[in-house]
Amino acid sequence: MRVVITGAAGFIGRKLTAALLRQGQLMQAATGSAQHPAPISELVLADQMDFAAPSTRTGNIPVRKVIGDLCEAGYRQHLFEGGVGTLFHLAASLTTEAERDIARGIETNVLSLLGLLELCRAQKTAPRFIFASSIATFGGTLPDVVDDTTAQTPQTSYGAHKVIAEQLVSDYSRHGVLDGRCLRLPIVVIRPRAGRSVSDSVAAILREPLNGDNTDCPFRPETTLPLVSIQAVVRGLLKLHDLSADTIGAFRAFNLPALRVTAAEMAAAVQAWPQRKPGQVNWRPDAQMQAIVDGWPARFDSVRARQLGILPDASLTEIIDAYLKDAP
Repeated sequence: MRVVITGAAGFIGRKLTAALLRQGQLMQAATGSAQHPAPISELVLADQMDFAAPSTRTGNIPVRKVIGDLCEAGYRQHLFEGGVGTLFHLAASLTTEAERDIARGIETNVLSLLGLLELCRAQKTAPRFIFASSIATFGGTLPDVVDDTTAQTPQTSYGAHKVIAEQLVSDYSRHGVLDGRCLRLPIVVIRPRAGRSVSDSVAAILREPLNGDNTDCPFRPETTLPLVSIQAVVRGLLKLHDLSADTIGAFRAFNLPALRVTAAEMAAAVQAWPQRKPGQVNWRPDAQMQAIVDGWPARFDSVRARQLGILPDASLTEIIDAYLKDAP
């Protein structure tokens, strides 16, 4: 099975790559509703920026890095040369970028996705298409718990693009030209330092003090945030991939259940590791940043996901401990 990851240079992409190399195989549809494990014959890592990829051969799996712009049709076509058994589509123009440049956001998040779906349709065999969606598909006045029944009313261009993408993946799946599954991600931590994105500002509440540095937090201390570790995200993506099509059914999008914590609880939690000589969190509210997170769900869950074994982290302590085990 030939596997492609778009956005492979990103935080999730790199962790997913490592997990696939360790695992070495994915479930593949057979006749009827049957499935069987299939070895990964090649792992193609696609991104617009150059990055340090794993060895060209890790274990028995050939690994190939392909740098280019997904908005270019020729580049997308190149990724499909040799066929695609599974595509993990992680690449995106994020919230602040999509708000700043509407046209580029649509081109990256919607039109390039449509191009990939068309290439799937052109194949003789339908690939599995795993799409990383977002809590940003929800917005406006929300219930206490955003679950499987909550209407999607995004309040950002990025969120609107994700809703469009989910619907396209579902419709192409209905036509049988691909087997699509969408996982809506909460705020993923603890990501490396990455500019001034909203997600990075959330991660910094944990990351900087754990690394011994002070940080300015742009959110109010009482701000409630739905968190998930990168480890839970990768587990969720792989679990969703390996479920049978009969199990998925007609509803192709799932919320990834999350922990519900406040910014103040995050700041306090890092003090439990005094051996790290943690830094301090300084509260410096930013109205624009606060408005964005206020529009996101505070409690994010899914009965369907939990029933299928797609689970959140057990605690904030578990998230921090996993980060420290990976940290230098």
